[in-house]
Amino acid sequence: MKEIKKDFFDLEMYSIYRAIGEIWGEESWKVVWRAGEILFSELVDKLNLKGKSLEEVLKSLADYLQDVGYIEEIEVSFIKEDEVEYKMKNPSIERAAFRLIEEGFAPPHISTALLMAALDKLFGLKADMVGNPIQRNGWVIEKWKLKKKK
Repeated sequence: MKEIKKDFFDLEMYSIYRAIGEIWGEESWKVVWRAGEILFSELVDKLNLKGKSLEEVLKSLADYLQDVGYIEEIEVSFIKEDEVEYKMKNPSIERAAFRLIEEGFAPPHISTALLMAALDKLFGLKADMVGNPIQRNGWVIEKWKLKKKK
């Protein structure tokens, strides 16, 4: 069997998240974050994430996303102790994500939701996205503010 093509996967994600948004509106964000939690629970043992440092966990997940072809290149770096810059080069759902954001729907932020679930479940940290993702020089860039969960 052939591997799925990026263009179809992008269109499939657009269609699914557009339908979720049309049916549930703002409630559709719950799907985005819950999908990340489920993916994290599927990967935590597979990637042996427990007991690793914050930086090691983020690197392991980033490497996994790149290895499976979800993204061409990926960088997760700390700008400050409580600020993260998440850079993705050519993510497979880039067109769908920006189209959905432009149309006012929740995008399939699966890699973002995955990394944020890891921060929450392993380190008790909450990450809030600062603004919307931006596109710059072939990269999609997100900034997150971290804080300890109450």
